[in-house]
Amino acid sequence: MSEKWIHKSAGIPDAYFIRGKVPMTKEEVRAVTLSKLRIEDDSIVLDIGAGTGSVSVETAIQAPNGKVYAVEKNLDGIELIKENQKQFDLDNIKTIHGMAPEACPESIKYNRIFMGGTSGKMLDILKWCKTRLTEKGRIVVNTITIENTYRAIEAFKELEYKNIDVAQVQVSKGRFVGSVTMMESNNPVYIISAEV
Repeated sequence: MSEKWIHKSAGIPDAYFIRGKVPMTKEEVRAVTLSKLRIEDDSIVLDIGAGTGSVSVETAIQAPNGKVYAVEKNLDGIELIKENQKQFDLDNIKTIHGMAPEACPESIKYNRIFMGGTSGKMLDILKWCKTRLTEKGRIVVNTITIENTYRAIEAFKELEYKNIDVAQVQVSKGRFVGSVTMMESNNPVYIISAEV
């Protein structure tokens, strides 16, 4: 992308991304997620369940001297991440096809971890993440169901993560119907963050 304003901004418009049938974190939710991740210029980031790569792209832009490892189990998602990486002209994203935590690079310590999907392995992944985060490292988990929100909060407590924070984001978007505007709501998203 040639627009310089994109660099260091959060919540890049969804229309800028190449989309498929793979889930994507929407721009307003991404903006809050990024604020909770607190990406630094040289952050080493792990994006688990990277989907289309929208969070990977934004973290890579915010960490030009860092590296983003995007782990995705869906081959369509892997292709979309690569396409979006090319779309935004980023060379600091590495895509990894597979399931977390098995597919995640073991030899790397991460400053930031984002979990957009866990395929039912929430506790196992959070246990693994605790061993791979640097001191004062941050982790953010986005959930859409009450059950997974509960699992994430309980796992954070059980594993003795620090500074646990829970936020719910509910976004409504205007849709023009004739001469009036009708608001349509997206599903609420829970954003749970913590530190080691």
